[in-house]
Amino acid sequence: MNATLRRVLSVVTAFLLTGAGLLAVAPSASADVTYVPDGAWNGKVIYLSQACHDRGGDTCVTNTGCDGFSENANSYALAVSAAIGDDPDHLNLTRRGYRVVRGNGLTRENIANSNRVGADLHIPLHSNALNVSCDPDPAPSKYGTHGLYVSAAGRECAADLVSRVGASSPGDNDRLVYRTDLGELNQTNAVACYLEQEFHVWQRGVDWMRNRAAWSGLIGLGVDVYLGYP
Repeated sequence: MNATLRRVLSVVTAFLLTGAGLLAVAPSASADVTYVPDGAWNGKVIYLSQACHDRGGDTCVTNTGCDGFSENANSYALAVSAAIGDDPDHLNLTRRGYRVVRGNGLTRENIANSNRVGADLHIPLHSNALNVSCDPDPAPSKYGTHGLYVSAAGRECAADLVSRVGASSPGDNDRLVYRTDLGELNQTNAVACYLEQEFHVWQRGVDWMRNRAAWSGLIGLGVDVYLGYP
């Protein structure tokens, strides 16, 4: 796919996903989508895994937050923006020279496909929640960007993502979280760092996530820092 076609796709995506809300439903599970670098390939493959929440079944289920926010639909929109978002002030991954594979299947399919393509980094893109649908009295200290990891390398990657993305997110509680119960951390050949970009149960968090064009390039920056600007 050449740069012009990517820009056209980016404009179409922006048209569909901006405004008061997101698309009501994320695309159904299908084959992965691959985006090639704008220029020379730096030799690295980044696998962006969309949220599905299939819980081992055959159907993707979404989590819902304030103002009808859908975690799965947002994850799709963020993956596209991080890969090919057309903002010259916030370099996306393909402009940084990476080949990006966007996994849009069931969780087990994304794990298998990430291993199949030989990804260098596996990054699930999610949003977080508390036991409330939309907090009527939110405090920024309860919310923020979390990076989940299981390995030492995953912790380093998660730290690089959280320090960049978290500096932009409205919550104050940015942190790293060690998890041993997630297949996307335990079963990938690639180093895995799981990004909970913000919480979707407070309006400031939802508004910030919907304005992804302003900050999704920070994912690429975190990847660059972790991989040493290949």
